[in-house]
Amino acid sequence: MRHEPVNIALVGCGAIAELGHAPALSALTSEARVTSVVDTAAHRRNLLGDRFGVPAARRHRDVDALVAADDPVDLAVLVLPPRATPYALSTLLDSGTRVLAEKPMTTDAVEAALIAGRTPRDQLGVVHNYLHRSDVRDALARLREGHAGRVRFLRLEQPDSGHFPGAGDSPDWRRSDVAAGCLIDNAYHWVYVATELAAAPVARVTARTARLEPGAAVDLALVLLEHTNGVVSSVQTSWCAPSAAPVLEVHTTRGTLRLDGDCGPCTALPPTAFVSTTAGQTVAEPSYTAFYREVLAALRAGRAFAASADDCATVLRVLAAADTAAATGASVPVDDPVASRQAP
Repeated sequence: MRHEPVNIALVGCGAIAELGHAPALSALTSEARVTSVVDTAAHRRNLLGDRFGVPAARRHRDVDALVAADDPVDLAVLVLPPRATPYALSTLLDSGTRVLAEKPMTTDAVEAALIAGRTPRDQLGVVHNYLHRSDVRDALARLREGHAGRVRFLRLEQPDSGHFPGAGDSPDWRRSDVAAGCLIDNAYHWVYVATELAAAPVARVTARTARLEPGAAVDLALVLLEHTNGVVSSVQTSWCAPSAAPVLEVHTTRGTLRLDGDCGPCTALPPTAFVSTTAGQTVAEPSYTAFYREVLAALRAGRAFAASADDCATVLRVLAAADTAAATGASVPVDDPVASRQAP
């Protein structure tokens, strides 16, 4: 059955919008079309506006102008720094618009839980695109088949030489915003990936963090996660490792799954330890493209889409525990989600 493309308002035209979201939406032109763009920087909204053929009247400076306009919008995609996301999010949700927000939609777990409590699940989704990486999907499929044995230990260690450079008015906001840093920006991804691969939530956290100088954002985070089922995950991220190589491994009672990167498979070691009917069947396309394909299908079916606001709150609780653990040198339990939801 033929269907009309979903009308997308792209709110935020920075580097992630240009290099992640835009290529995915360009690959799915029969499924979605960008009908509006929003950014405070005129050259950025014009860059992506030109790319998608958005009329000048639908290129807006802020979400207030978008809401006031009569643009056709089925889904607003928020691609903004965490500090700028909450106002834009509340404005769009209050207008009745469905919203897909880049992670994290806030840096505060309590705020994320409160948003979850007052927002219909089918109105708001959060981008957890690493779950759509081809190697992660391959690993999850192998584990769910039950042939790999029991997961014991995860190494999700991807140190980088620097932060992902932004574009627009504040290209270095990740370093200049002390609330940002590699814990929120990078470790966030690996926490939700670890939770899925371990098939259990995080119960306790031990961590060490460091900064280039006092008052700067965290640029080194070494985090140990203890899951409720006994699995242990080592998550390491940094912006100060010039020549480091990632180590992304799932160690089980029968062998090891090594994640080879987005658009690649996971490698089973030894190969004979994993009898899999799904190995090699994962489509090697960028995670954002696979992610949007699933989101758009859910939207058309009237279902909830992407990760939930509660999922975001769960990751933020783990990161808050990591921050406390680093400051105190103690092993810290993850906060009770019910208590966080009921906080004033």
